[in-house]
Amino acid sequence: MLEPLLIQPQIIEINHQSKLKLVLSEQFGNFSVLQLQSGPIAEVVVVSVTVTKMSLMIRLHPYLSLDVIEANEYAASDAILNRSVGQGWRLFSTLGISPRLCAEQLRKGLFVAVSIGNGCQFNIVGPVKWELVPLEADFRLGNLAREIQRAKHIIARSMDVEPTAESLLVEISELDSICCDLKHFAAQGFLNQANDDISQLDAQLIRKRQLLTRLYSQLIERPNLYRAANVDIDQDMLIRKLESYQLLAPPQLNKIIEQLMADDTESSFALEND
Repeated sequence: MLEPLLIQPQIIEINHQSKLKLVLSEQFGNFSVLQLQSGPIAEVVVVSVTVTKMSLMIRLHPYLSLDVIEANEYAASDAILNRSVGQGWRLFSTLGISPRLCAEQLRKGLFVAVSIGNGCQFNIVGPVKWELVPLEADFRLGNLAREIQRAKHIIARSMDVEPTAESLLVEISELDSICCDLKHFAAQGFLNQANDDISQLDAQLIRKRQLLTRLYSQLIERPNLYRAANVDIDQDMLIRKLESYQLLAPPQLNKIIEQLMADDTESSFALEND
């Protein structure tokens, strides 16, 4: 257990088929998921296992809480990880998945099914936006080109169809973080081929950031000067407002407006003084 961001290990005992429920604490917003994606959010090692009982050593990210829930039925899955004594796994976010989607699953609860049999079996229940990586197959911590890998995945990530202002800010912040990591990686002096890749990735990240910034501006500001500021207001509501104004206005003013609307010429807005 080498990950310094995780809390001190705790030992839990499981006597039946169960689910480990990981939940993001309520006091932390979606921006905290950017920190969760920088490394594993959980680390589990099998301490002992028998036919009826197992002991697990677990370390979690400080933003998470853990509950052990008894499961009445077996949660079938195509991606089952078998572990024995001394083996374990780390929980990473799936590369290419938006931080907003990862945060939504953590807020609802990320369930990891645990089964006792010939060893221990683990699998994620529900939509898989996180993945269980065996300890012996975890090469992310020692990968020198992790920055390049993250940049490629965020560039390839599809755009959200109906983004919110907060989700766009999260993605823009993630882009800024990756750009800083790339600059630091390039300053360390690697091969020319790697520097060429970094230059291309940096340009693509800048273009995607410009697009996200434009979308964010359209959400919070008037998107086009040729469009009305209230273009998104319900038309029925506008009609009710006009009827209210008509009731409150003097009869003479209503008569003048009706005359102007009936006259379909450009001079209809010019009142003649007799």
